[in-house]
Amino acid sequence: MRKNVRYLWVLFLLGVAISGCDKNGELPDKSIDALSLEEAVERAAVNINKAVEAIELSPGYHFWLQDASVKSSMVDDAPALSIYLDDIKGIYEYTQVAESEGSQLKNGSCHPYFMRTGDSEWFITLLPFELVKHPRKLFSDACDEEFINNLKITATDFLYEADNTAKWHSYRLASRFDVDDVYAGDLWVEEERKAMFNTRSMSKFGFTDEYFLEVMTQFNDTIMLSYCLEDADEEPLYCEKVSFILEGVPEEPNLQFAYEMQIGDVKIVKTLDEEYQLAYEIYKGDVLQENATVEVITPEGEAPTSVNCLFMHKRKDMRITFDDESSVLLSELIGDSQDILAELFSSMKELYLSKMVINRLAWQIYSEQLGEGEEN
Repeated sequence: MRKNVRYLWVLFLLGVAISGCDKNGELPDKSIDALSLEEAVERAAVNINKAVEAIELSPGYHFWLQDASVKSSMVDDAPALSIYLDDIKGIYEYTQVAESEGSQLKNGSCHPYFMRTGDSEWFITLLPFELVKHPRKLFSDACDEEFINNLKITATDFLYEADNTAKWHSYRLASRFDVDDVYAGDLWVEEERKAMFNTRSMSKFGFTDEYFLEVMTQFNDTIMLSYCLEDADEEPLYCEKVSFILEGVPEEPNLQFAYEMQIGDVKIVKTLDEEYQLAYEIYKGDVLQENATVEVITPEGEAPTSVNCLFMHKRKDMRITFDDESSVLLSELIGDSQDILAELFSSMKELYLSKMVINRLAWQIYSEQLGEGEEN
């Protein structure tokens, strides 16, 4: 009888362990050393999909869902002059000012106005969340009696410096978003342009307290583009980076191409084989997987060394073949998450939210205050 009880207890423990491992399709939480390469790749894909699901459910996700026509006509709406946080700090609320006599507006139209309603050490704006999702409406001449200022944007850092010719500028932003008093994300931006061919930028958005997207670009002696999905500990769930480093004397410049992709604890890097042909190596942790291979698949006519030839641009795919000769295509493993991340990275690379919304808010509020000061 005692043996039967012990046997049933072992079965119970095994059942708990198995059900725990199978929950949400997750692999057992083992160290990277204990996982095979295939298990490490699968666990990385599970974690990416889990992060994307959380991002889709977050309010901040809607900030970045813009149609192609809006993004294709984007311009940097900050002026060619300097604006600092002290110039615009305070609390402002969106309102609509009706057409006045002699106005150039059409009958029945209104123009947007940001009324100062309080003091603050930060730049705080209250405005309709629905209009921010469609920023053209936010700054257009129209009347809507049903708008609700349920979005709060708190900029704790804002700096825009530019010369009169707009050939250089320095831009810095740190802001928090709350919708209906619920946290909706944080945005950090740093951009610097010293000349036409000397620019760098960084944009990072926290969709939740757990998941962040970061885009970095650079154009000078090093041309670089980097996309990353990180967790709260700044550990990469997905990263892709391509760069061209200018080497040699000016008379004989030489661009060195580098490429790196990381999914969880698995890293794929560009290298050269014994015949100096382009090849790729795969690592689990820091260990080279000598019996595994990576095949890069690109559309016909696409150069694998192009700065735009990236997985997140859908111009490159990876087929990983494991030591048992089984293989997996990365796009199929990640699935729809690739489409969602590609759209988010594209908007962040263009600094969409900061240029189309916050910069325009800062410029309009600065102009309104400047005009009121001149009237007084």
